[in-house]
Amino acid sequence: MDPATMAVTAITVLSPFLTKMGEKAAEEIGKGLPGAVGKLWNRIGRKFKGNPAAETAVKDAVANPKDEDNLAALRKEIKKALADDAAFAAEIEKLLEQAQNETQTIRGDHSIAAHIDIGGDVQGNIIVGNNNRAG
Repeated sequence: MDPATMAVTAITVLSPFLTKMGEKAAEEIGKGLPGAVGKLWNRIGRKFKGNPAAETAVKDAVANPKDEDNLAALRKEIKKALADDAAFAAEIEKLLEQAQNETQTIRGDHSIAAHIDIGGDVQGNIIVGNNNRAG
C-alpha cells in the first residue's frame, strides 16, 4: 500500500476513537484503544517524538478531532513519515490490517441473521435495522 493510502486509512481507523477520547493527553489515548488500534496510535506517537510539526498535528487532532484541517495535518505528517521510512511503513501496514479487522468487529460491520421466537412480555429496547446501536 502506498504512503498516501496508508495515511488516509490510518486517519479513518483512528478518528472515531480520537473523538471518543476527548481531551486526554495524546500519550494516554493509546491505553484506551482496542488492541491493534492502540498499537497503531502508540507506534505513530513514538515515530513523531522530537518532530515538532508532527507532535503539533497529533495534539491538534486530539484536541479537536472533528476539525478536518486537524485531521488533514495529521494525515500529512503520517504520509511523510511513511514515505521517509520503509520499515515504519511496513510496520504500520501490518497494524492497519489488524486494526481494520478489529474495528469491523467492534462496529458490527458483519451481518448476523437470526430467527428468534419470543413469547410472553417483552421489555426494554428492541432495535431492528442496519447499523443501529443501543444508546
